[in-house]
Amino acid sequence: MKHITKSLPPRELNDYFESFPDATWDQMRDDNSQGGYAAAHACRNRAILDQKGLCAYCEQKISSADPLHSRVEHFHKKSDRSGEHNWDLDWENMLAVCDGGNRTEKGERQVFPLPANLSCDAHKDHMSNIGKLPVDCEGHLLNPLDSPAFPNVFALEKDTGVLKADVDVCDTVEIPGYEQISTVELVRQTIAVLNLNCDRLLEKRLLLIRNINRNKKELRKRNIHPSDASVKLAQRYFQAQWPEFFTTIRCFLGSTAEDYLNHINYHG
Repeated sequence: MKHITKSLPPRELNDYFESFPDATWDQMRDDNSQGGYAAAHACRNRAILDQKGLCAYCEQKISSADPLHSRVEHFHKKSDRSGEHNWDLDWENMLAVCDGGNRTEKGERQVFPLPANLSCDAHKDHMSNIGKLPVDCEGHLLNPLDSPAFPNVFALEKDTGVLKADVDVCDTVEIPGYEQISTVELVRQTIAVLNLNCDRLLEKRLLLIRNINRNKKELRKRNIHPSDASVKLAQRYFQAQWPEFFTTIRCFLGSTAEDYLNHINYHG
């Protein structure tokens, strides 16, 4: 999970909220006559654009052209009506996410059993539904808007594809607003709540790791010095904003990735 920098809210959302400040997300989305549908559509498209086409949690590719496999997630559950704040229409509470593994194409067999292979908001909702995550989830998992661009608080087991907390880095980082829990425990809980190490995602990350290793081997065959090869790999993978499974690549390439991302002024 990488840092996300949000742009200003879509004009359509501001206009709708001004007219209907108490509306729910579903009411806005289903409102074709008062501009609600257009506002919901604009929110989804803007969030995907802000995130450079990556799911806010697992970093798989998502697209505004594929509404069945991408949607708007409300980090703080929009069902929370405990106060005056309207979480449904709060732009800062909206993230673009993948389908979380709960959809298959027509005629496609469900290869990975559920709910064990739900991820992202689908698993987050599952945890909430079974009482293991409160509606007010702040402090129980890291919001991508608060995840630091530097340093990288995640680590990777290269042989298994497992994401984990980088204990040494986490011990040096205090994330504002999460003082009630250590950073390392916050990262661990985030990985668990979002189920980022389910078999379905591990398989995809391992395919990527094999691809990186193949590219490393090709560069070695061309007698390119290992340090130069690492730089070339960083340039290759990060030349687009941003590659699928960004954090996996970042962790795999280590200090070379950090140097390169610093060089290009990466900020999320």
